[in-house]
Amino acid sequence: MSSGKPVEALARGIRILEVLSRASGPMTNGQIARATELPPSTVSRLTDSLVQLGYLRFTSDQGAYRLTPKNLRLGYPVLANTPLASRAQRVLDEMSAETGCTAALAVRDELHVAFLATARGRDLRSVPLAVGGRLPISMSAAGIALLAAMEEPQKTRLVRSIRSDLTARGHSVKDFEESLVVGRDLLVINRGRWRSEIGGVAAPLRSGGELYALTFAVRVEYLDDDGEDRLLSSMRAAVDRLSD
Repeated sequence: MSSGKPVEALARGIRILEVLSRASGPMTNGQIARATELPPSTVSRLTDSLVQLGYLRFTSDQGAYRLTPKNLRLGYPVLANTPLASRAQRVLDEMSAETGCTAALAVRDELHVAFLATARGRDLRSVPLAVGGRLPISMSAAGIALLAAMEEPQKTRLVRSIRSDLTARGHSVKDFEESLVVGRDLLVINRGRWRSEIGGVAAPLRSGGELYALTFAVRVEYLDDDGEDRLLSSMRAAVDRLSD
């Protein structure tokens, strides 16, 4: 495998797609240039090429670009072919049926966690999660569970990167550091770190040499009664079933 630098034009094009994947709506060339820190002329050439290839759509009324469904051809096969995802789906369905809450399997995606498989809960206090959705590691139960189980020196490097990112975005580093205090069983309970009304329970697991996290997503009030014990019991049983 080559250890050389990536092809610059390819790397820049992927950077544009990544920025648009996180955007809440269409972006102009100027907005993309500021977000990617690329020259406007470069962004203009690359967005034109991505439109021709079918990965971007230009909206003339806004003078802006958005991703097209063609991008899903790259993402969904990755999720579907993840070894644990198909095996975990039945377990997630059982977890959701048992507790009434949304259950999901997550994996690390840079400074985020991405959901590989989900099972929607029927309880009114459950929170929907979508396959392919992402949450910051620092603000999600699944992210903290993954960090807790990560080996050194990878763990220290990732914590350092998250601290820098939080500082750059004006978020509390102290809250993140407090969330890193996890018990020996590595079960994580999150009350309102991502949004004040949303909580979660998560635990790490290893399968096929890869590190994953199982998580429940619920409204915080679910964790104020015996719901917490119900989730923890279901989580422990699921981890035992899916871990190597």
